[in-house]
Amino acid sequence: MNGSGQFLRNLVSSTAFFNSLAKDYVCWPIWFGALDLLGHLTGAHRASTMMCPVTNQADTVQEFSHVGLDPRVRCFRAGEEVDTFVVFAERMVVYVDTMSTPNLMRQVIQNTRADLNGRPVVALNTHADWDHVYGNQEFGSSGALPGLHRAQAQERLTAQQAQDQRFREVVLTHPHLTFSDTITLHGGDLTLELLSTPGHKSDHFSVWIPELRTLLAGDAAEFPLPCLTADSDLTAMRISLTLMSSLAPRIVLPCHGGTCTPGLMNTNLAYLDRLTEELELSGGQSDAPGLAYEKILAWLGASPQAVPDFYRQFHNDAIEATRIWLDKR
Repeated sequence: MNGSGQFLRNLVSSTAFFNSLAKDYVCWPIWFGALDLLGHLTGAHRASTMMCPVTNQADTVQEFSHVGLDPRVRCFRAGEEVDTFVVFAERMVVYVDTMSTPNLMRQVIQNTRADLNGRPVVALNTHADWDHVYGNQEFGSSGALPGLHRAQAQERLTAQQAQDQRFREVVLTHPHLTFSDTITLHGGDLTLELLSTPGHKSDHFSVWIPELRTLLAGDAAEFPLPCLTADSDLTAMRISLTLMSSLAPRIVLPCHGGTCTPGLMNTNLAYLDRLTEELELSGGQSDAPGLAYEKILAWLGASPQAVPDFYRQFHNDAIEATRIWLDKR
């Protein structure tokens, strides 16, 4: 673990810290991500050669829930674009990802501010994709929940921002603290374990709440199929999906797909296995009949009419990522 990660472990394990924080501040947010996230935001890593495309744009946020979900976990959806979650523990309130625009994140904050009740605020970035970090500035010095603020640009996120005027007010804002292994947030009644789950992106982590047997998967699992790019690590993704499945969660909440089924990780693993088998049988032909989008969706229990159109491109990207992975084996 790096120095800042060790500091974070000490910080989040300290009852005295949180007690004093709640006493002295209405809220004092800290946000952090996995170790590579700092590099992504400062330009230390090369830009991705492919990016998951901007999905159907959203301007408003709606709160939603699932049957059986504990009320301490609140869910917010920006259309078909992304879901963000807020966990209300006794000793802190944790925002898991910050939406795809500052305006969307402000709406989440407005819907939750009255329930902070003086508790410290922690904002997490599960990974450094635009739809998970573009609201970070709302936890900056001039944001809706002001704290420390430092902004630095990075090639990939800057390029994504330039694609749409909707992102013009985004100020790229990196975490205060990063880590390279598991971090545990002790919230009193709830524990949040931040588990490294690379694959979709190398800096990805997911949030496990053992008391609720609830997994906030981020983009490490998705319905109906995962978002892969040419630089995705399929070996790491398989390991991450297996790890998350081994937790035996009761509820799984991904940031995309609108599901809560605990079998999501096994479905994603089966999808990766299917792509591998079909490509091997066809000699690497991406247009093999067994890989047809409609056929795969039916096999997954979905249909083109029931899922957003952009999953067709996600499927094509996953085929290409799998083909590249097979070539490297």
